[in-house]
Amino acid sequence: MANTHEKRRTSRHNIEAPIFCSYFNMPASASARTINFSRDGMYFVSDMSFYPGSAVFIRAKNDSSHQNMPENTEGLRQTTLAEVRWCKQVSEKPTHYEVGVKYYESWY
Repeated sequence: MANTHEKRRTSRHNIEAPIFCSYFNMPASASARTINFSRDGMYFVSDMSFYPGSAVFIRAKNDSSHQNMPENTEGLRQTTLAEVRWCKQVSEKPTHYEVGVKYYESWY
């Protein structure tokens, strides 16, 4: 029997919220929705594919439709840079990708 215990360093918090994401320093951006987040990273669904190892810029949309905020929002960033850790296609029509990113450390 496989061990299903996750080996995460920090807790995940579920939230569905609209975001914009793009490759760092690229003008084109994709609409996406966060699925969950932690202090170290985020999982989202996008209509654009991202290469593992690439740098992405993520920005929250100014949208009040996500009123059900979790109690603990530690790690929920409004604007951030992150490294794509994995990306997989989950549907073809319309095309959707699941993406996992790790935040770059803040040095301030």
